[in-house]
Amino acid sequence: MDSHTRAGLAASGASDQNIRALLDGQTLRGVNDKELATLTMPVSVLPSAPENPFHQRRTVDSIRRLLPGSEELYGCPEPPQPDFPSYLDRLLASIIKFADR
Repeated sequence: MDSHTRAGLAASGASDQNIRALLDGQTLRGVNDKELATLTMPVSVLPSAPENPFHQRRTVDSIRRLLPGSEELYGCPEPPQPDFPSYLDRLLASIIKFADR
């Protein structure tokens, strides 16, 4: 996936330095795990269900390990997917519950 993204950014005129800054990282692009682990705010992680090459389960698991106080919301497909509407009510309820804590 990164090679496709890298090629698209280069074709759009992004410099190699900017492409590296956007795509390099560990668990999340553009940030290393040491930086990610310094977050002190409440964090919820929304997994993709089902996972896909862009949104993988291992990313959710890694974030949860790096941020032990994080919360995992119920997974759902991405909004352009045809089955997303059936998850919308549960997703919104999870987000509201997280925001109210």
